[in-house]
Amino acid sequence: MNHVKQIAAILLLMLIAGCSTTHTLDLRVPEQGYEQATVGGEAKSPNAEPLRFWAGEPSTFLYSDLTKSTPLTVQGDALNILVLSGGGAKGAFGAGVVNGLYDHDQLEQYTIVTGVSAGALIAPFAFLGGDEVPRLKQVMLGINDKEIMGKRNFLNTLFKDAFTNGDNMLEFIASVYTPEMIADIAKQHNAGRRLFIGTTQFDSGRLSIWNIGAIANSNIDNKAGFIHQILAASASIPGVFPPQFIKVDYQGEAYEELHVDGGLSAQMFFEPVTTDYGKLSKALGLTQQPYIHVIRNGMLTMPYEVIPDKGMALLTRSLKSLTVLQSRGDLYKMLYDSQLQQIDLSFTYVDNEFDAPVETKAMFDFEYMQALYNYGYDKAVKGQVWSKQLP
Repeated sequence: MNHVKQIAAILLLMLIAGCSTTHTLDLRVPEQGYEQATVGGEAKSPNAEPLRFWAGEPSTFLYSDLTKSTPLTVQGDALNILVLSGGGAKGAFGAGVVNGLYDHDQLEQYTIVTGVSAGALIAPFAFLGGDEVPRLKQVMLGINDKEIMGKRNFLNTLFKDAFTNGDNMLEFIASVYTPEMIADIAKQHNAGRRLFIGTTQFDSGRLSIWNIGAIANSNIDNKAGFIHQILAASASIPGVFPPQFIKVDYQGEAYEELHVDGGLSAQMFFEPVTTDYGKLSKALGLTQQPYIHVIRNGMLTMPYEVIPDKGMALLTRSLKSLTVLQSRGDLYKMLYDSQLQQIDLSFTYVDNEFDAPVETKAMFDFEYMQALYNYGYDKAVKGQVWSKQLP
């Protein structure tokens, strides 16, 4: 009997040790300071271009009223922006669209590229263009559960922060977004283009926008690892992947911020919306109005589907519905903001006509992703990619 008690005590100690974390709440950046917290040792100066900013906050770093100037450059007659949404495995659709446009010499050199979640993983490839675009297909269609998730333990969802430890995700991201790729992003930043990636600062629930080119061009320690952490955070579905703890400084003290999937706060974004893009275009000597292309990695309406009266099936359908409605809301907001700014906005998405089945229980089903990729590619090839009419 004593032997049994000893074993039970050992198991309990192992469980408690396994549940412990070095990320205690007293290290978390305080509520009154999180908006002023700085990252990477950056100097918080009114005129400095930030490494990170918040959705909706006033900013002047893309256009100065004082000097009537902008750090941006444009190839062509109009300022253009590419927006890439979240979507998990449906990111294969966006990869197909980008590759289809590229293969037919229609992929533009966008001045600003933004990405969230799956869109965050596509964005650096679309931003750099060239030889990186064919590699995008290889990367997106090469994603599988084993490579991204590794070993899974569903009990960890209750006792830890996710049922995977996140190591495989970070290793995958580090292998894809190499130091050479990050150096090329820095070059494009210096050439006047911007790459913005969104994560959700979990404690505030706000969209945190990371100026990836500025980080790549900075002198901060381990900037490649920092960018990998941001990309991992943007794609980290809570409960599936652990959050990323990003070190920040507030009033000379070191704190942490907990960052997760950008899709929790926005499925897609173009920022900063407080910038006057009309004045920006004038500063660049452009006469044509700016335009935005949005790639929604998923549907904009829920297809009719009879769901069994079972908890998991109902929960899954509910979460899908919430994501679709959030995407529509984000798109409506962007349409509204673009009308105020006199920006021409077009978008593409997965129509309800797409009905390829998911054959396995894997999060990243290869056959389904290949079908999505082909669907997006064909849309681009046939010249049917951009729309202005919401379904």
